[in-house]
Amino acid sequence: MNTDFWDNIYKYKEYGFEPLNWLSTFSNEIDPDLLESSLNKIKGTNWKIIPDWFDWFYKSERKNPEITRRIYNLSDLYVQQSETGIKKSLAIIQLNKEIVDNQEKRLDLLSNLINSIKSKCITKKISAINTSSKKQFALLDFIETRRGNKVGYIIANNYITQVTDVLCSPESDIHCKITVAGVIENLNLLGCIDEFKIFPIYDAPKEEMLDATRQNLDSITLSNNIYMEDYSSLKIGNLFFGASATATTYREIPTRYTEIEEEMNVIVTDKFGSIIPLSIFLLTKINEENISVFEKHGIVITKLEMEKDNIIKNLSHPRFELGKLINKYCPAFEGKFDKASHITAVFPILTEGILALKKLVDYIDREIIIDKIPIKNKEMSSYAVKEYLVQHSTSSFNGCHLIIASRECTDSIIQDLKKIHLEPEVIGKVGKKGKPLLNIKDTEIDKYILRRSKINKKIKSFRAKGVENIDKDLRRSLSSYRPSSSSI
Repeated sequence: MNTDFWDNIYKYKEYGFEPLNWLSTFSNEIDPDLLESSLNKIKGTNWKIIPDWFDWFYKSERKNPEITRRIYNLSDLYVQQSETGIKKSLAIIQLNKEIVDNQEKRLDLLSNLINSIKSKCITKKISAINTSSKKQFALLDFIETRRGNKVGYIIANNYITQVTDVLCSPESDIHCKITVAGVIENLNLLGCIDEFKIFPIYDAPKEEMLDATRQNLDSITLSNNIYMEDYSSLKIGNLFFGASATATTYREIPTRYTEIEEEMNVIVTDKFGSIIPLSIFLLTKINEENISVFEKHGIVITKLEMEKDNIIKNLSHPRFELGKLINKYCPAFEGKFDKASHITAVFPILTEGILALKKLVDYIDREIIIDKIPIKNKEMSSYAVKEYLVQHSTSSFNGCHLIIASRECTDSIIQDLKKIHLEPEVIGKVGKKGKPLLNIKDTEIDKYILRRSKINKKIKSFRAKGVENIDKDLRRSLSSYRPSSSSI
């Protein structure tokens, strides 16, 4: 038994952090469809939640946004917080897993929270996770901007650290590095290159751990030339790493989803499945007998360790170079868009993997035709699915996103992505409007998605000829099956 590893894991759990729950899905987030279903049932409230992957505001000349933070104890919502009167906010919610899994309790708790907000407010970016801890909370960062001469856009995002290096101690700076890189990843994807600001969200059960977190954040933001505004800790007594962030772009935002046209190219900036070795590596720590099992299938432990180190390095590396590249292909603020020279739209992939393609279909209300799904570590990825180690092996780390662009500028974009050490490819094209269908023609995809999984059901893909004629009842029964936790 790997006693050092388990001592560390038990320490994380004692501190209220979920160190391994994400192994099969790379996320502890509440299912977005489940969350949205509950939110849609809550009517007539002042706080409106319209989930999106970022939020934006106009940037006024020589004026900066101000953030007002409110934290709500979901076990005692009778303790009222002062109202801000600010119209927009980012939100983070942590719920107990038993509440999440119980529809009635989940709806009741969310309804009480939302109705406790008396001022009118809209939230687009919401991050919600489930945990075994009984300490449930909601954090709202209200963002206020000032009127003035409009010169660009302020993009806002938030992030909760879930996938991290649990071989390191809870006090390690790696958790803060991953938090900083994670919260600005979407800002880089949207072409932000100026005025990065981070508003950390953190907590710990001991004062010396809080001091270590503050020192780590100071050092990391200073070394990356990022302004940090530190609020007090969450004061829930559990280990927690997260952040809100804003950044500025003086160009148009590459989210012209309504201007996407048929036959435009779908580009992936880096291959799918890049994070899978991290899960496999941790399984060798959970049970050292897995080392010999994996090596019999060609997974060499020394290579696995190298892959794990590369993944952690990637997760902790802010991709400012991606922001500069995207910015280059955006028109000036309020300038004319030219599809032949500008990126039409971007969309994040990251740990959602292939599910991001389905979400993009819903965004643009068009068919997306995928000819191939490029996968890193193909043999390892297919083995992980075959042995029920993960639900799907298309999850990726930072730098993996979707770009929609015209054929005229595709080659230039791909060459520039290669210059920043990514592996971009054209994986398909945009189909007809009003036909929101993910049409995956790559028959190899079956190797990388557990057929009896929620992910397979969600993407509803039509692949090789004849697949669409499979008996519907059989397909329904396969899609509704859930792998037991003992399989992982």
